[in-house]
Amino acid sequence: MKISWGHKILFTYLAFVAGMMGMVYLTTQQNRDLVSDNYYADELAFQKIIDESANTAALSAAVAVEKMTDQLKIKLPQELIGIKSSGTWTLYFAADRKKDVNGKFETDSGSSLILIPGNAHGLYTLILQWKTAGKPYYFEQNIFL
Repeated sequence: MKISWGHKILFTYLAFVAGMMGMVYLTTQQNRDLVSDNYYADELAFQKIIDESANTAALSAAVAVEKMTDQLKIKLPQELIGIKSSGTWTLYFAADRKKDVNGKFETDSGSSLILIPGNAHGLYTLILQWKTAGKPYYFEQNIFL
């Protein structure tokens, strides 16, 4: 049996339409989380993060992050030891908002421990925001857990 050129064009067109419908279905099933629900307001407040990062860069040494088995050890620079520091930390997972982890810390010894959740695997961004003697600081670093 020989297929005519009209049938070949019809089969090609139907295959194209089926492929397009399949791609539309697959794209509707993808997770489309934004980094933040109020990204516009966060963008307007970005100057605050720039100023806090400049405060962190002016310190004598960088913030040290040490990964241990099930926790992260945060060491603040030498000049912040003995002064009460308190703030927040976030383990931000870019691919899935449900894997983000937040917490608070307080220290006057210059170091703090963050417990890593058991389901945390992959590339995270550790974000630290803290105040020492009323001066705000901001630090972020990529960490593979």
